[in-house]
Amino acid sequence: MTAAQDGTAGRAPTQARAARSFARDGATTIIVTALTMGLGLLTGIIVARTLGPDGRGALTAVLTVPQVLGWLFGMGCGKAVTFALARDPAVGGRLLATWALILVPVALVAVLAGEALLPHLLAAQPAETLALARLYLPTIALALMAELMLGLLLGDQDFPVFNALAFAQPAATAAAYLLLWAEGRFTVESAVATQAVTSALVLLAATIRVVSRHGLGRPDAALGRRTGWYALRTHGEVVGGVVTQRLDLLIIPAFLPAAGVGLYALATNLSWLVVTLSSALATVVMPAASHRGESGRALILHSLHATFAIGGVVGGGLFLFAEPAIHLVYGPGFAGSVLPLRLLLPGAVLYAAACILLNGLYAENRPFTATVAQSLGMAVTVIALPVFLRSGGLLAAAIVSTVAYTLVFVTAAALYRRATGLPWRAFLPDPARLSALRPRRADTAVAAGTGSSGD
Repeated sequence: MTAAQDGTAGRAPTQARAARSFARDGATTIIVTALTMGLGLLTGIIVARTLGPDGRGALTAVLTVPQVLGWLFGMGCGKAVTFALARDPAVGGRLLATWALILVPVALVAVLAGEALLPHLLAAQPAETLALARLYLPTIALALMAELMLGLLLGDQDFPVFNALAFAQPAATAAAYLLLWAEGRFTVESAVATQAVTSALVLLAATIRVVSRHGLGRPDAALGRRTGWYALRTHGEVVGGVVTQRLDLLIIPAFLPAAGVGLYALATNLSWLVVTLSSALATVVMPAASHRGESGRALILHSLHATFAIGGVVGGGLFLFAEPAIHLVYGPGFAGSVLPLRLLLPGAVLYAAACILLNGLYAENRPFTATVAQSLGMAVTVIALPVFLRSGGLLAAAIVSTVAYTLVFVTAAALYRRATGLPWRAFLPDPARLSALRPRRADTAVAAGTGSSGD
């Protein structure tokens, strides 16, 4: 046997083990995501049945603003540290110290920005909702640090702990909601307090895990500049995604009363179940594909096919049974959520598939290219929502969101094909064709010399 043949034979079992490992991690992530969705449905039912549309709307208004500002001010640090750590496992301690130092002033600016924006974003809400939102606002700092810690866990490919933490927060929230409901103490205020406490506990657990694995290194200016550049290129996609996904919920409280916010929030949350479950693989596919180099493209395409399959089943079921399910589970007061939900579902399936392709662009070191796809969806959302929301209400918001989601998918597919040089037929579910994407020995050598290039 020649040396080349011996090398090829040695790589085959390694690739097979890697494929089995990813399949196991991916399946676990999907299961955890499904369980998390079930807990989300449980908490949603408690909120809807106990607080009604007005209370659900007030709770949504309070929780959404810090969440969105956390995403906007996160600077793409989660993706940046995931990519850096997946490529070089030795930099964990320095990444932690460097980015923790960066995020402290960013968190302060985010809180101050929130204080200035809240009166405008919650203009149609009562004074007590605005006061509660101001009390909850400092949790932006928790969101920023959680993005850093979870990004490091993903970069480590520490998927079991990541999944455990992803399940722990909604599980603790559901348990607390049930206890408060049983004692007759479930209110908007107690729900907000529960969210703050569970977020802090999950952040603490993630921090302990990361520090135990990597320690706390010294801040590294060169590493900060390198990962910061990746993060800034990533941040455009993050901002575009947040605007495309959440601008409707962010601005509706300024135009519609709390009941309308509650109806649309339910439709959005149910449609987002499709995105959450279908795109669950997106969470683990980026670090796995980054670690594997060119052979990671097969993971991206397999994940894309699985995403469409899951999304079709879940989205189709929700579309067919939306009316009886909402009436039975949430009550007749939420009947106004049915049509907006059905309008959102097709776009939700396509957006879930787009999440896989966008993470594929990250793995190709093309974060700015991913930004282009999200920017187009963001442009549609920013321009069309203010124009049509006042006259078209909830239905206009749902249609605009679906159009934006569809545009993101079409653009992401075209850009991923361009970045990888793959033919369109490679996107079709053909196992034989996908197996051919694994690079040969010569291809791997070429990739080693050129893989660091990016947009």
